Amino acid sequence: MAFVGTKEKNASGREIVHLSDTSSGASASILPSFGFNLFDLKLPVGGEVLPMIVSSPTFAEDPQGPARNGIPVLFPYPNRVREGKYSFDGKDYQLPQTNGKNAIHGWGMNSPWQLVEVGNDKDGAFAVGRYHLAEATPQMRPLWPTDAILEIRYNLAGRKLTMTATVSNPTDRDLPYGLGFHPYFRLPFGPGGNPAETSVILPVGKMWVLNEFLPTGEIKPVDARLDFRKGQPREGLKLDDVLTDVSYDGDWAVCRLVDHAKKAEFQLKFDKNYRELVVYTPNDPSVISLEPYTQTTDAINLYAKGIDGGLRILKHGESATMRVTMETVDATS
Repeated sequence: MAFVGTKEKNASGREIVHLSDTSSGASASILPSFGFNLFDLKLPVGGEVLPMIVSSPTFAEDPQGPARNGIPVLFPYPNRVREGKYSFDGKDYQLPQTNGKNAIHGWGMNSPWQLVEVGNDKDGAFAVGRYHLAEATPQMRPLWPTDAILEIRYNLAGRKLTMTATVSNPTDRDLPYGLGFHPYFRLPFGPGGNPAETSVILPVGKMWVLNEFLPTGEIKPVDARLDFRKGQPREGLKLDDVLTDVSYDGDWAVCRLVDHAKKAEFQLKFDKNYRELVVYTPNDPSVISLEPYTQTTDAINLYAKGIDGGLRILKHGESATMRVTMETVDATS
């Protein structure tokens, strides 16, 4: 069978999960003990099998920078909470201020996850991980209104990685939450590529007005700097913005990273559960982060003001499932 899912201990004693499709050459590696982070993804593109995800070469042995490597999982809230303070259901909460005076990105991204299953079936090689807030991070449980469980299934087949996330509420009270992913992508795809010969194409028409990276509550049409509907080259972009008004093609929004020199593209797709897209460019001119979120930044405080920032609430026993895919395509338009 072409699909293989295995696990092993690395030199530092950490368990690593490996997924592969031996027919296509695609592979992925996951670190369950540090946020179930998928830190390496290689896919066929432009006639080669190339790394599409960026992480430190030593990440698996000595994981550092949980929000700056691989695919960080942001839960139970993505991005910032103003001053780490919020109120819900009549109670005030104070989160650790981990980003200046603000809280950022929740606790799932650097916590130990339970590795539920690794294997393969007719649909691909797969791994399933579970973050149970009260068990993985018991010190944080008093800081959130309820307990929460997030389960993620990575599936690799052909030239596509599928991420299926399910959030569930095991308590008898309302669970507020947001979910986001913070992947770092290579563009251009191979070493020595020219960022000027690329295109970033994103199906978003509006932006949240930000003040010190926090939404004011106002939404405006994208300006020229943030209008990616017809594409802009990666070269020279300086971004840390929250976009919204996503256009879906059927059930999916399609974000395209195109390497014109290789006549190939990488597609990030997400379903209608994800209503915001954060775009961020680190200092490396060949890297870009496209972050699908179920909510905007600081949505829990916007909710308290009567502003719809996308905060989700699950009742007792309820669950919600959402999907993201990543794949490469050789033919470009």
